[in-house]
Amino acid sequence: MKLKNKRAQRMRFTAEERADPAMKKPIQQAEKAADQLDAAREKLPTKKKLTVQRAVHGATGKASVKIQMEDEIRKPGKPQHIALDAASAQIHQRISEEEDDNTGVQAAHELEKASESAVQMGEQIHCSTQARKHRKAAQAEKRLMQANAKAAAAREKRNAPKTGSNPMSRWYQKRAIRRSYYQARAAGQVHTAYGAGAQAAKTGRKAAGILRKSPGLFPFIALGLMLLFVLSSLSSCMPLAQTMVHALVISTYPAEESDILAAERAYAAMEEALADELEHYDRYHPGYDEYIYDLDDIWHDPYALISIISAYHGGEEWTIDTVYPTLERYFDLQYIVTESLATETRYRTEIQFDFREEYNPVTGLMEWVPYEAHVQVPYEYTICTVTLENKNLSYLPIYTLSREKVGMYALYMSTLGNMPELFAGNPYASQLKDPLEYEVPQGLLDADPRFAQIIAEAEQYIGFPYVWGGDSPETSFDCSGFVSWVFTNSGVYNTGRLGATGLHGACREVRMDEVRPGDLVFFEGTMGAEVGGITHVGIYVGNGMMIHCGNPISYADLSDTYWQQHFYGYGRLPY
Repeated sequence: MKLKNKRAQRMRFTAEERADPAMKKPIQQAEKAADQLDAAREKLPTKKKLTVQRAVHGATGKASVKIQMEDEIRKPGKPQHIALDAASAQIHQRISEEEDDNTGVQAAHELEKASESAVQMGEQIHCSTQARKHRKAAQAEKRLMQANAKAAAAREKRNAPKTGSNPMSRWYQKRAIRRSYYQARAAGQVHTAYGAGAQAAKTGRKAAGILRKSPGLFPFIALGLMLLFVLSSLSSCMPLAQTMVHALVISTYPAEESDILAAERAYAAMEEALADELEHYDRYHPGYDEYIYDLDDIWHDPYALISIISAYHGGEEWTIDTVYPTLERYFDLQYIVTESLATETRYRTEIQFDFREEYNPVTGLMEWVPYEAHVQVPYEYTICTVTLENKNLSYLPIYTLSREKVGMYALYMSTLGNMPELFAGNPYASQLKDPLEYEVPQGLLDADPRFAQIIAEAEQYIGFPYVWGGDSPETSFDCSGFVSWVFTNSGVYNTGRLGATGLHGACREVRMDEVRPGDLVFFEGTMGAEVGGITHVGIYVGNGMMIHCGNPISYADLSDTYWQQHFYGYGRLPY
């Protein structure tokens, strides 16, 4: 590094930015970090270096040569004795072999080795001091990069405040801005505005690598891009093409395939251990008279697992070693084993020996003779009821992650981390589904402007994944969250946030021959026979079709056998 470039690269801030209270702290941190880096670099040792600069003048075609001496930062070196250790060892070995019979030579040799040790120690101290200075400078440079990245993010937030923003888009912007800053910083372009072309190229190469590994992703990439594009206001800070490439990259699991598979194996091993314990519960937990089992099935969606892990760690790169505690945490949240004891007083028949007085006709006397008595004896009978509740891993994000991270989870699930074939053959693994294409007849839209408002709002989210408990674009939706959001944000009717049963309660029941576009359609039994009541809701759009939050949000044909089997009824909100 040349001395003329020793000064830290500082971001430039306008007077308006410096006057903004929200920018004050990031600016102070960036400038303080730059001052600390300058101070650390001033302490680095330098050396003189001869440089030759050649130039050709376009007008005359003549060449000129400029020779000058420049100061250059000296790299941390190694003690010179290290390079000579091998030769020195050989020499000392040779002397040692010949000195046994010569006391003078031996004494001189010991003195020589002591001198060499002193020199080596001095060299080690000198080199260690140099290395420490370089380490401090490197640490100061890292702190400056982080401070400048935060300042860049604060500037971007100031220049594009909250327009269409939400936690998911803010997370994406923050990550993209920092990466762009680091790339620009490496190219020496940290100014009031910085370019992201190099970062886009790098991200493009990464995206191309993803597509080469998984060519089957092409039909499904649009789902993730649509999710990100609708949610974010990124057009204010980077071109759409670059945004789409970034979308592909950030929707990819931030881990190597080997670590992802290792995480799935580790979780499956925990499930196998749990299944073994339950199968032999009386062996592991002896002492009861009777065991009663009420057990849910043991299973999980591997894509839900990896998406939760990736979102839980904020989209940062992870390995099996770093996420093992996370696996244990979610395993304990998913599987709840409870043991309840009941004690009953029961009776068993026991034979007791006793004596009774009987007349002996032979002797003519009364005699005591033994006999067997069957007696009912009370005793305590203990019943151990073992219950296993599978909370369903897919239901946990909304309760355990911030809304921002739930949005990240939704993004990963919308693309399956761009690894849709990773868990092929696993019956519980999610699959990417192309939303059903359907166009609501224009006549129906023209006939009812409020219905047109409902469809305009609902169609914005086609392709969004199903997320249990989701109620907005920043988290994606579940069925009732989608319906509540559409009616409220279309301006047609403010439902608030209601569940499927709550929406049914807010409706007036409608006969099948009275149903019209914009009514709600309800279903039961879609979550299994053990879950009673209304379990799903969609919006009727006419012609035997509905739009609903399945997985993903899509249109659906109500004549399908599945919907016919689970149909409950129609309802109309009071709008």
